[in-house]
Amino acid sequence: MRQKILYALLFMGCFAPHVLFGDPPQKILRVWHFSIDSELTPEIEKQFEAKYPNIDVQLQHLSWDYGFDKIVTSLIAKNEPDVFEIGSTWGPRFSQSGVLKELTQDLKPLKNDYLMWDPVVHEDRIYGMPWLVGTRFLLYNKDLFQKANLDPNHPPKTWSELLYTAGEIQKLGPKIYGYGIPVAEDFAPWQAFIPYLWNGGGDVLTPDLKQSALDSKAAQNALRFYVQLKQHALVDRQEQLDQLFAQGKLGLILSGAWNFKSIEKNNPNLNYGVALVPTPTEHQTPISFGGAEMLVVSKHTKSPEAAVAFIQYLTSYEVSLAISKSQKNVLPALKRALKDPFFQSDPRFQMFAKQMLFTRTTPAHPGFFEVEKTLSSMVDQILLEDMPVEKAQLKAHTKINQHLIVPERKEAFTDQALFLWMGVGLFLMVGLLILFRNRSISLGAASSWIFVSPWVILFLAFSLFPLLYAFMISFTDYHVLSSSFSFRGLLNYVEVLKNPDFLHAVFNTLVFAMGTIPFTLVIALVLAVLIHQGVPWKSFFQAGFFLPVVTSIIVIATLFTYFYAENGFLNTLLTFLGLPRPAPAWLVNRDVALYSIMAMAVWSSSGYYMILFLAALQAIPKELYEASRLDGANSIQQFFKITLPSLRPMILFVVVINTINSLQVFPEIFTMTRGGPARSTTTIVYYLYEKGFSEFQIGSASAISYLLAILIGIFAYIQMKVLKERA
Repeated sequence: MRQKILYALLFMGCFAPHVLFGDPPQKILRVWHFSIDSELTPEIEKQFEAKYPNIDVQLQHLSWDYGFDKIVTSLIAKNEPDVFEIGSTWGPRFSQSGVLKELTQDLKPLKNDYLMWDPVVHEDRIYGMPWLVGTRFLLYNKDLFQKANLDPNHPPKTWSELLYTAGEIQKLGPKIYGYGIPVAEDFAPWQAFIPYLWNGGGDVLTPDLKQSALDSKAAQNALRFYVQLKQHALVDRQEQLDQLFAQGKLGLILSGAWNFKSIEKNNPNLNYGVALVPTPTEHQTPISFGGAEMLVVSKHTKSPEAAVAFIQYLTSYEVSLAISKSQKNVLPALKRALKDPFFQSDPRFQMFAKQMLFTRTTPAHPGFFEVEKTLSSMVDQILLEDMPVEKAQLKAHTKINQHLIVPERKEAFTDQALFLWMGVGLFLMVGLLILFRNRSISLGAASSWIFVSPWVILFLAFSLFPLLYAFMISFTDYHVLSSSFSFRGLLNYVEVLKNPDFLHAVFNTLVFAMGTIPFTLVIALVLAVLIHQGVPWKSFFQAGFFLPVVTSIIVIATLFTYFYAENGFLNTLLTFLGLPRPAPAWLVNRDVALYSIMAMAVWSSSGYYMILFLAALQAIPKELYEASRLDGANSIQQFFKITLPSLRPMILFVVVINTINSLQVFPEIFTMTRGGPARSTTTIVYYLYEKGFSEFQIGSASAISYLLAILIGIFAYIQMKVLKERA
C-alpha cells in the first residue's frame, strides 16, 4: 500500500507540480476590443504575460459595425468576456444596468490623471476606465484656400468667417464644395452639429438631465446658422464627405482624426491643415464633441484582479501611446501623454491634442442613445426636407422628453424563471399529447419515436421554444442587460400600433414590397423564357443572372452604396449623358433613397426566381406547343394560352415567397442607409432591430415581430386565395 502511494506522489510531482508545490494554475482572461491593431496584439499579449505569467490573455478584435450587438448578445447569454471595450455614448447605459463590476476602490486614485470619466461614473461609483479619446475639429484644404484668394495660414475662427470662407470656396467650380455637412446617419449628423449648439450657448438636456433643453433660443440660433451654412455646403454621408476631402474637392469639414490615416494612404500629397472649432465670436473657448473608449469589467468575471491589472496595463503611458501612434486617429486618455513629443512635433496632432482639452462628452443619461437619433433626425428634417427650424426643434424637443421618461418597473421575475416554466410546460404538453394519442404504445411505435426523437428535440429546443419564448416576452417589459422583466399585458402591442414611427415603417415596407414584387416577377419570367428558348451564350447568361443570388447581400449593398455615391458611376453616367441627377445624392435624398434600394433588390433577386421559372418551363410538355402550332398558334398565343397557365402554380409560389422576403427586408437597409434619411427607408424589421438592439426594448421588439408575422400571414392568405381562384 505504501508503495502505491509513493508511485502516486511521484506521478503527481512529475505531471502536476502545482498540486504539490502550490504553483497557481494559469488564469484565462478574455478581452474584446475595437482599438488595437492586429500588428500590436501579439506584442501586447507577450509583454503583459511576461509581467503576469499566471494570466493567459486572449484578445479578440470586434468590428464597429457589429461589435455592439455582439457585446449585448453575450451579456444576454451570460457569456460575456472578462474585459471589454465600450464607447462613451454606451457608458451610461452599461454603468447603470448592473452588468459591470464596480471599480471605485481600484481606479479612484487615478481619476485626476485621465480625461472623460463621466460616462462610466454613476452615483459616485466608477464602473470603467477611460482609455483612448478623440474629438472633432476643423479640417481645411490649403490649396483650395489659395485658389479662392484666402490665407491658408488663417482658417476661420468665427461663424461669420466660416460662412464667408465656405462661400468663396464654393464659387471655385461645380465639383468643388465649400463645406461638408453629414446627414442620413444615426451618429455623424448630431456629432457634427452639437459643437455649434454648445458654442452658441445651447444644450441638449437641462443640468439635472431630466428634461430637454432643445427649445432654447440658443438652440434655434445654432440651427439657423446650420441652415445658412448649407447654402455653401454639400450634404452627404460622413464617409462620402471624408472621401471628397481626401480627393481635394471639399474645402472645410468638421471631422475627426480618422482622416489622417486615410489621407496618408490615398492622397499623401494633399495640402491640408487642422484648426479649432469655429465659435460665434472671437476669444471664445472652442468647445467640440469628444468621445472616449472605455475599458470595463464584467460583473461575472472569475478573475477580477487580473482584469483590473490588464486595464491598468492597457491605459498605462507606454501602451496607450503605442496604440495611439499605431492608430493615428485617437489620443491616450492619460493627460500627461498628450504632451509627448510625438503629438507636439506634428502640427496636426498638436492641434488635435489642443482641441481635446476643450471637449465635452454627451450627458451621462442611460436614455441618451435614443436622444442621439432624435438629434440626427432633426438635422435631416431641416437640411433634407426643408422643415422649418421651429417645427423641427419643437418636434425633437417633445420626443427627447419622451425618451427621458423612465417608467417604474416591477421586477418580479428573471428570464431564468420564465425559461424554466416554459420548458417544464412544453415538456408536459408534449408528454400529455403523446400519452392521450397513444394510450397503449406498441414496440414498433416506441422505436419510431426513438428514431424521430433527435429531430423532435431539435425542433422543440431551437424552433418552437424560442417562438413561444418571444411570444411571452412580447407581453413584458424585458430589461435585456439585467435579464429581468415585469408583465405589461397588451401595452407593448398598443404602444407599437400607436407609434407613428412604426406606422411609417409599415408604410415603407408595403411600398418596398409592392414596388419590387411585380418588377421581380416580370423580369425573372422574361429572362427564364428567353433562356429557355435557347438564346446565344445561354449558359453564360444563365450563370451571370444567377451570380447576384450566390453573392452576399452585404457585399452587393456595399457596392451599390458606392454606385449611388455623389461621384459614383451612376451620377457620372448621368452627367455624361446630360441628364439630371438627384440632389444631394441618391441615398441621401429622402424622395429617391427607398426606390434606389428597391432597384438594387430587384436586380439582386431576379436571378433566383428566374431559375425557378426555368425549372417550371422545362416541365411543360413539348407536345402542347407542337399541337398548337398545327392549329396555327403563334408565339404570343402560345405564351398566353399554354406557358402562362402552366406556370400558375410556380407564379403563386414565387409571389408568396417574394412577398415574405420583401416584408422582411433588412440587410439592404442596414448596410446602405440605416433607416435614413429622416426615416424614409426605415422598414418593419429595421425598426424591430432598433427597438431591440439600440433601445433595448425587447418586449416591444417581440411584439413587432408577431405583428409582422400576422401581416405576412394576411398577405400570403390573400395571394394564395386570389391566385388559386384564378387558376
